[in-house]
Amino acid sequence: MGAAQRIRGYSDLVGLVYDGVEEARPWRTLMSRLSEQTASRDANLVIASPATPGSYVLITDNEDPVATGRTHVDGVMSVNPLLEQPLPRAMTLDEIMPNGAFLRSALYLQFLKPLNIRYLLSRDVLRDDMLCAMLTLERNADQEPFGAQEREMLELITPHIRRAIRLREQHTQGSYLQGFFEEAMAKLSIACVLLDGHGRVFSMNECAEQLLARSQFLGVRNEVLRCANGVDGKPLAKAIELVLAAYRNRCRSQRGVGLQLETSPGNGVLDIVVKPLISDRLLESRDRPAAVVYINDCRQPGIELDPAVLVGMYGFTNCESQLAALLARGTNLNDAAEHLGVSINTVKTHLRGVYEKMGTNKQARVVAQLNHSTARLL
Repeated sequence: MGAAQRIRGYSDLVGLVYDGVEEARPWRTLMSRLSEQTASRDANLVIASPATPGSYVLITDNEDPVATGRTHVDGVMSVNPLLEQPLPRAMTLDEIMPNGAFLRSALYLQFLKPLNIRYLLSRDVLRDDMLCAMLTLERNADQEPFGAQEREMLELITPHIRRAIRLREQHTQGSYLQGFFEEAMAKLSIACVLLDGHGRVFSMNECAEQLLARSQFLGVRNEVLRCANGVDGKPLAKAIELVLAAYRNRCRSQRGVGLQLETSPGNGVLDIVVKPLISDRLLESRDRPAAVVYINDCRQPGIELDPAVLVGMYGFTNCESQLAALLARGTNLNDAAEHLGVSINTVKTHLRGVYEKMGTNKQARVVAQLNHSTARLL
């Protein structure tokens, strides 16, 4: 293979590494191409969690049910020394288990030899306390042992796979947005409670802590959200059960369940939305929330907006921005006049300025626009 062809082949592989971040079956295409370019029987990526032994994912393009079936893979993993040994460079099992030890091992005799697999070349992609990822090439007994070219290929491609796994984690879990998300929920005065796969409270934002601390209708007992006496808790329990089932079955079509807790028919006290947080199978070994519960107190006033932000966003005067912030909270004009210490006529004058700058002449439209404004995030 010429140098130009090798460069094109390597470039194609790198492209497939990053394409795999968003694939439904991540990096399967990469494994197929890598196997082809290295003349291997198979290429595979094993992702495991040292914190939870026996929890791992095998990524391969191999469709052989014997080689990739759960029973066979479980057996291989139970006797595979590679999971326990750091591999900072590409190495064969003959190097790791020298002097014929590999050919006498249970791994070879029980699992590899029956499938005619003789040569393995492996390299750590990443290894830390939470995650271990290892890339492996396989060849049959009638093929040549792996040489310098295949080792070089693994050394070149593994840094890119390492970055792609981290990108996949961000892409699926949104960890890089978590801080912003929590802050945004607080700014929107939305209580947010995260639940684990058993329905126990995983964590909650400050708004949820405050709401549940003062609420007479909903609280946390024994790590579980529970309704108070006099409030029918069956709809909430049913919604959580349904959403957790969607999480376990990775049913992405289940968007969530909306409900209202009532003290009596028609007397709602809390609006609630329960949504599944469908996990990525590659990362499910880590502790992570399974569902989110959004809670809104029906009796609370509207959102709090910073008048200074409204000045910059809409070009309001200081008085107009203070009035707009009060309207967003649901304050009527008479109460706004009293709060601002001005006459009702002065308030109406400021309101006309608000109308003009927001392109409407309806107070309801002003309130709706402010409640949907990104000013809520500041």
